[in-house]
This record gives sequence, structure tokens and C-alpha cells, in this order.
Amino acid sequence: MVYVGRFAPEKKVALLVEGFAVAAKSQPDMKLILIGGGSEESNLRQLASQLGVEEKVEFAGWIDELEGLKPYYGRAFCSASPGFAGLGLTQSLGFGIPMLVADAEPHSPEIELEVTGGVSYFSSDSKKELAEALHTKWEERYRLPDALLSDYTKVRYSAEAMARGLQAALEGRMLSDEDVR
Repeated sequence: MVYVGRFAPEKKVALLVEGFAVAAKSQPDMKLILIGGGSEESNLRQLASQLGVEEKVEFAGWIDELEGLKPYYGRAFCSASPGFAGLGLTQSLGFGIPMLVADAEPHSPEIELEVTGGVSYFSSDSKKELAEALHTKWEERYRLPDALLSDYTKVRYSAEAMARGLQAALEGRMLSDEDVR
């Protein structure tokens, strides 16, 4: 599984490491890739070591480019947002990879992408429910990447799609079916 973002307290990446450690006990082939960085990185490394999963947790550093992220999403069975979900949700679904999202967080407007079916919720702050959700996604891993999920997201949330929406707004009109294609 993959996490992309800041390693900051409000992102609750430590919960992700804890939930992953629970899930990995019964799925030894499961791996966690943490892409990003921040003030919590040394604590996360220490936590992975304390939980005995340091060999299963990869710290990939900051990666901002599409081509750099592609191989990580290409081998992911899901992504996760244990804190608030935002642009990372759009990114994950754009790659056709579903996201596990904590249910009681102050999510960004991108959470509307739950209509795609690519979002699965778990109880906020529950490493047990997060681990259970990881098991479910692990069992569904052979269905990925989800091309329909990726296409839906790209058509509606790419930079080009957003520009079409902005253009329509500046022209004082609603988006047409032609604009969404």
C-alpha cells in the first residue's frame, strides 16, 4: 500500500504504520510505502522498528513528478489517508488505485470522489478497523488498476478538466457534456 503526503501529526501517518503492522502479521507479503517527508519522519521510522515492520516499510522520500510516482502506484493495492483526505485522493484514483479514508476527519472537497466507489472508509483512529480494511483491499488487489476509476477521475479532475470548468465559469455558463469529454 502507498501513502503520499506530509508526515505531520494531522495526517496521522503513525496510525497508518500501526494499522499496517497489525495487517502485516497475517499477510507477510504486504508492504507499506511512505512517500513524502516531514516533522514526523524519525518518529515513524522508530515506530516501524518498534513494531517489527521496518523491513516492510519503505521511506521513498519526496516524489512530486507523475513519472516518479507511477511505479509506486503501479504496484500498490490501495492508498490510505488516515488523517484528512485531499488532493492525494484525486491522485490515487487517477492511477486507478482505491483509497482507505478515515471517516471522521475534516476532509477537503475532493472527498466528493467517493461517488466513484474508489473510497472505503474506516473508523478514525482505529488501527484495528484500518487493518481490517487493508485485508479487504489486499484480497481485491488482482482487480487493479481500475481503468474505469482512473478514466472517471482523469476526465473530471485533470488540469485540463479543471481549466474547462474555470473557462465555463468565466464565460458565465454551465459545463456542457462536450466540456466533460
